Amino acid sequence: MTHLNIPQQNLQSMHELTPPDDNKKIVSEVLKRVDQLIRKGELDCAQREIIKAKELDPRNVYAFALEERISALQTEFECAKIETECKEDIKRLDEFIQSSVTSKPPQPVAETLSMPPLSRPAPIVASTTLVPLAATLPSLPFDGPTDMAIKDYEPQQERVVDRSIELESYRKTLAEMWYNGALTVDEKRRLNELRTLLEITDAEHEGIEKNVKRECYKSVIIRQLSNNPISLSDSKSLSDLRNTFQISEEEHVQIQTQLMNVFQHKQRNKILVIDDDTRLLELLEASLEENGFDVTALSTSDEAYALLRKFIPDLILCDINLETSTMGGFTFYEKVQELKNVQSIPFVFLSGLTDEVLVRTGKELGVDDYLMKPISEQTLVSTLRGKLKRFKQLKKVVENPMPVMAAA
Repeated sequence: MTHLNIPQQNLQSMHELTPPDDNKKIVSEVLKRVDQLIRKGELDCAQREIIKAKELDPRNVYAFALEERISALQTEFECAKIETECKEDIKRLDEFIQSSVTSKPPQPVAETLSMPPLSRPAPIVASTTLVPLAATLPSLPFDGPTDMAIKDYEPQQERVVDRSIELESYRKTLAEMWYNGALTVDEKRRLNELRTLLEITDAEHEGIEKNVKRECYKSVIIRQLSNNPISLSDSKSLSDLRNTFQISEEEHVQIQTQLMNVFQHKQRNKILVIDDDTRLLELLEASLEENGFDVTALSTSDEAYALLRKFIPDLILCDINLETSTMGGFTFYEKVQELKNVQSIPFVFLSGLTDEVLVRTGKELGVDDYLMKPISEQTLVSTLRGKLKRFKQLKKVVENPMPVMAAA
């Protein structure tokens, strides 16, 4: 057998260059097929292709991202399937109940079964009616009379009264009366009549009135600060205002602190940033804070999703390849769209993944922009400000649509 004497250096070069180049080309073709299969809805075939790609290149982040996309779509499909099956089960149950209600009542057992007469005498029964259940029960060690004890064991249904409508109506009336300060004699008379009509208790009145006076006091301060800030510059003006609304010194300090926080952050847009690279996350937070944004920085999409249930930012800036999270960027975006309170705010991807398939996938999902790492601070800040400005313009148009011009 003839052996080829290839130098060791050449063998090493062939091993290092040729296979990776071939693998890269093959994996790229496989991922393109995966993208096409996902579009057609052939998720099982797409999953098999992903396995091939991962065998050729186990660390290919694009393969992981597409696999995550397939998994999310499969979960969505399974949920829809389960929902359909549940609806069918409920429908069958309704049909069964309906048929049971409308069917003929069952006949007594003696009439439906053909049985010979019993040889032994039947027990003597005073009447054909059923014996009461209480007569068949053993004696119970009740302290009082038997009939009273049984009555006590009957379930008591508590009557739940919903007073939210009455209380809200009373609160609105109080807010209108306290809008400009303490109540007049006529307002107090009308308020007492309303309390009697709506059956408002003293405790309910005190709680509602206390909150209303605080809110009205706060509104008056905001109006006066907007129109004539000098009017509240001296302590006497504030003291008179507190006396008018019956606000204590402690309540005034709390309200003043709240207003200061509101005015300080009024012009600062809230940005939620998600990136598992903690060093980059710190740099983004510091940079955006210096440029006038109020930044909340988190390292996982799981924390961000939990926060978004009770917090509404002005914009979300998110990485795609979140290795420390249970949700990658694409899945996180789709979950955010299910939250009605934040589904319309701008969402921007900031990622180092530059593959055309991933970029196109992100944009087809509906994200507002897809920025590539590395990115300069000026470009990032300008892009975010532009998105926020455009969002505010669209929001204003939606809230205040122009009247339709009448046809000439």
